[in-house]
Amino acid sequence: MIRAFWTGLAILAWSLASPAAAQSKLFSDTQALQLVITGPFPDLVRTAPKAPKPYPATLAVTDGAGPAQTLPIQINARGLTRRTGGYCKFPPIALAFEKESVKPTIFRGQSKLKLVTYCQNAADFEQRIMLEYLGYKLYNVLTPISYRVRPAQVTYRTSDKDAGVTRFGFLIEDLGDLADRNKVKKLKLTSHQLKATQFDAKAAGRAALFEFMIGNLDWDFLAGPAGDDCCHNSRFVVAKETAAALTGVVPIPYDFDYSGLVDAPYAVPPEQLKITSVTQRLYRGYCVSTEQMPAVIADYRAHRAAMMAVIESDPRLNATFKAKTARFLDGFFALLDDPAKVDALIVKRCRVGA
Repeated sequence: MIRAFWTGLAILAWSLASPAAAQSKLFSDTQALQLVITGPFPDLVRTAPKAPKPYPATLAVTDGAGPAQTLPIQINARGLTRRTGGYCKFPPIALAFEKESVKPTIFRGQSKLKLVTYCQNAADFEQRIMLEYLGYKLYNVLTPISYRVRPAQVTYRTSDKDAGVTRFGFLIEDLGDLADRNKVKKLKLTSHQLKATQFDAKAAGRAALFEFMIGNLDWDFLAGPAGDDCCHNSRFVVAKETAAALTGVVPIPYDFDYSGLVDAPYAVPPEQLKITSVTQRLYRGYCVSTEQMPAVIADYRAHRAAMMAVIESDPRLNATFKAKTARFLDGFFALLDDPAKVDALIVKRCRVGA
């Protein structure tokens, strides 16, 4: 009787924990997933620039733990620049899952995930997608309140008879899962709903300095495009105890393809900022973080070796791109070592954000 009781309790505990465990495994494991997506990609690419819509498809996945599993999904083109700018032959896509079909798979508990895909066929474009992936890994070093990503080798094909094309890509964690993992509440905000004074000052400084480190100007913590969730390439969480007052809000950056770290051929800085290249850093953080900036900078310096190791240890990144990226990050840390430059190029460049 006692054994039956404990066995039943163990089964109940497993059944309650398994969705979270599956989600955790999806983004805590660093081994590349093997994905094969079969769907009407010519139609998806053709309609992506002006009228993206969902298409039925199938997804076969292998995570190294067993045979491939196949499940029905829907795919749709997403994003803005890479979808509409005419630079990329293939847009980023979203994968929508059916609740029941994902239960026996590594996608258990997921409903929709972003997949960052290839842009062009050239090898250097694939290296840049890897750098965008590593941008997320760099921010993971600094804080757990950051999007986790899972690398994948993805084959895109139109039918079972089509050999398709296989390229590096990566999945981005759902904001709800990020919030649950950190025991915080996700926020859905409108443009200009927040003021900078409502941010957690240190968290906002950390995020803004990260954008400065990677040379990214394609973001905003206060405003976003009309009709889109706020804000531009930023999402937000807050501690549950301060959610009602909407204070201590933590911004979470994402989408780094326009950064100097990636240095995509199509990336250009906004004209109004009067700089000539995305590899030229310009601080756009908020003055609410000024008092916290010494502590934020100390944290970056303490994690320098770990962040450099993220770049150096990834075997998918070739020697040329590793060397270029290391030089780019070294320039950032050299600036942090110079108090006069920190004052002139970071502290005195802050925005009020009222």
